[in-house]
Amino acid sequence: MNREEILQHFANEVYEPLKHQMLFTLEASFQNRKHALAKTFRNSLEQLLGKVKQMQREGTKQALGYISYSMLRTELANGRATYLVEAMDKTWFMDRHPCRDTYDAEWAFCYLDEWKTELSKQAKKYGGRIGLDDIERMKLHAAMHIHQYIIALARFSITEAWLDEIQLEDVFELRVGEYLDRSEVVYKRDVCVKDSTVMKEWLEEKKPYDYIHEVFRGIDGSQGDYEGIRLQYADLSESSFNNSVFTEGNLIGSCWNKACLQEADFSGCLIQEARFEQANLRGASFRDVIAVPGIYQSERWERPGFQPVSFAGADLTGAQFQGAYLKDADFTGAILRGADFMGAAFEGACFKGAVLDGSRFSLGMHPVVQSLT
Repeated sequence: MNREEILQHFANEVYEPLKHQMLFTLEASFQNRKHALAKTFRNSLEQLLGKVKQMQREGTKQALGYISYSMLRTELANGRATYLVEAMDKTWFMDRHPCRDTYDAEWAFCYLDEWKTELSKQAKKYGGRIGLDDIERMKLHAAMHIHQYIIALARFSITEAWLDEIQLEDVFELRVGEYLDRSEVVYKRDVCVKDSTVMKEWLEEKKPYDYIHEVFRGIDGSQGDYEGIRLQYADLSESSFNNSVFTEGNLIGSCWNKACLQEADFSGCLIQEARFEQANLRGASFRDVIAVPGIYQSERWERPGFQPVSFAGADLTGAQFQGAYLKDADFTGAILRGADFMGAAFEGACFKGAVLDGSRFSLGMHPVVQSLT
């Protein structure tokens, strides 16, 4: 075999199987430790924000437009899993007075180091045709998969409360990415006044990528036709979408907390990681929705596993969940009077303190409800 063929054989027989093994191990660790990891992540953010508060009190720091967590490839190449954390004004990387700190992501990248060691061991079977430079390139390529867990952790960890007492621009983003390269929004705050009519018309255009991570808080988009819309990680909290149609939409990670969604139709939607906490969902339809937690396709790793959907504290009187997949869903304190769960799968779902008077479940599937007290 020539070198190209050897590298391809190594990729198929060694690199890919070991990579998936590593990532599934990391997935299990992340899901088991996510609350403790989130506490550490918030500590790092709190440390940075403490510096920002001091600078803003002294008048040396403008209102924040961005906080970024940046993976540093040079650090990784030197065996350190250090992220650069920066708080910047609206000019982003042009900010002349950024506030900087670091975040140690060793909890995730230690799996990459172990994988590299095993990869090097297997490479020896190829008679020196695969060198240390090849292994290092493979490591840096695989690092992007590990990096996805830093994004997932940031998204799981951040709440608005952590930004109290900080001067922010009307539009503020917390992003995770590579230094001076591509990054992903994990939290966005936008307090600009929005015209509901304009926003509704824009949403009804159902553009494929424009609404992802966008903020639609407090708008009235009722009686809208949003069939098939993609609203991944969009914020629609405290908005009104009564009698609206979202059927077959991609609503992964979207936030609908305290929204008015009476008689809204979410049939056939993807709602993994979505949050409908304290929302008014009277008469809403969630027929055949998919809210699979964890890895969606268990035989192959493609991204970090999803968090369970949450309906905690929501009013779901008369809601329809026939045929829905709601494993591990959170219905804590929800009002589910007359809700229909016939044919729904809700293994591991939490109904603590929920009101289930008159609800319908398939034979033998009625949940045990615990009191909140």
